[in-house]
Amino acid sequence: MASKNAPILVNFQQNRGLIYDAEDYFTLRGDHRIVGNLIGIPVSHPRNVNQQGLPAVLTCYELKLLLEIDVVRLVDKNAAFMAAPSDQQAERYLNMTQQQKEELRRPVIEKRLASFQKHLPRIIEGKRKKCIKSGHDLEAINITTEKLLQDERDRLAKEPFDILVQLPTKHPLEVDSTFLPLHLSAEETLKFRVFKALWNEGGYITVGDAFGCDFLLYPNDPLYFHASHMVHVLKDKSRRLDVKFLIRICRLAIVVNKLCVIAYLDDRCDGVVFETLEWEGNANKPDSI
Repeated sequence: MASKNAPILVNFQQNRGLIYDAEDYFTLRGDHRIVGNLIGIPVSHPRNVNQQGLPAVLTCYELKLLLEIDVVRLVDKNAAFMAAPSDQQAERYLNMTQQQKEELRRPVIEKRLASFQKHLPRIIEGKRKKCIKSGHDLEAINITTEKLLQDERDRLAKEPFDILVQLPTKHPLEVDSTFLPLHLSAEETLKFRVFKALWNEGGYITVGDAFGCDFLLYPNDPLYFHASHMVHVLKDKSRRLDVKFLIRICRLAIVVNKLCVIAYLDDRCDGVVFETLEWEGNANKPDSI
């Protein structure tokens, strides 16, 4: 986890920016309205295919924006990940896992000791009766609470328990890394300018591949809200729009109950222009951007 003012380190693997730390992901989502895409398996429900967990993949537009506002650093750790661990690293990891196992054992032992102490009067009485039945002198019998508790603690310390083994999503050891720049193609640069303009207006933005558009615009966190706008980026604003294309994107927006937005660059103001399209008669739609 990054400190409060330190940039968040984003791992660049297979041409994708990945976030492995939960606190870093919550910071990006809560403070900067960057959603990303969870692609991992949730630790609490490893067999649930309907839920995703860390790591989170950031799009090139999200990465570029976060780099510009100096929130993240793009790092390459691939060389360290592919290399065999040194003896020192292996020993550190072994010690770390052993400490985790002890931390998992401790509450189990304390819980069993608490249960043992709760029934201690009956246990002592049972042991006394057993000793008397065996013919021992009652006065010679020395059964104390402290001794029984210590004996039980020593027994539990040697008893094996079923322990959950942690599989860390983030690399548990510090490894060598290098900082990387991010390069976008001409088309990605155009879409990034649209993404940045939308982000500056507030709300949350995700890619719109599932809806056949470039971006989806949300009034708040997508975890709680549906998207309100579908944004299509015109790559060549001088090209005449095809009527069938307009009908298709408008009808699609109506079917999924969203507003259709066309975005393009205006050379006169060197800015992004948004045009909202509505099917005639649909006047009760949400406000356009």
